[in-house]
Amino acid sequence: MSRGWWDCWSDVRSPEEHLAKSIWILDTFLPWQGERCHNVELTDPNGILAGTFTPTVRHPVGTLPSGKLVLGMADTVVLNDPVTGQGSNNAAKCVTMYLDAILKRGAGSFDAAWMQATFDAYWEYAQYVTNWTNALLQPPPPHVLKLMGSVQVFPALAKRIANAFDYPPDFFPWFAVEAEAEAYLQQLAA
Repeated sequence: MSRGWWDCWSDVRSPEEHLAKSIWILDTFLPWQGERCHNVELTDPNGILAGTFTPTVRHPVGTLPSGKLVLGMADTVVLNDPVTGQGSNNAAKCVTMYLDAILKRGAGSFDAAWMQATFDAYWEYAQYVTNWTNALLQPPPPHVLKLMGSVQVFPALAKRIANAFDYPPDFFPWFAVEAEAEAYLQQLAA
């Protein structure tokens, strides 16, 4: 796997080093923001988040040693890189969808087929989170750079991108498909 410039955390061992690396990233890649952060301090020694893992989508239905079935939810079945900050968002969306499915089921059985269908309904949402998050782990294609640069010209685009953090399906298809991005930018310019 190739490593990018921002994949630079392997030598960081302390909260102070974490803060220093964060400031280095800002100074190097976002100097206009870095200037504002030279006097920042950690709020406490645990005020960092560090770690790595491989994004994973798992089968949602498990069988306990007793033979009873369990339905996995949120990060247990759809684990994304934290680059888009979707962990708690996914958990909240998942629990809401599962609760609605449970209430709708009423006295029906909660068998493997129901569990799979319930997860599948959640995946209709979560697949977009996963696709968007994974896209941000790669170098951005030209159309994404153009979109991001266009937020300066189109406040509606900036608002839509910000709001899509709450509902990532709204990024699609215009964030993923170059022709859709161009069509969307033309629509905004009209």
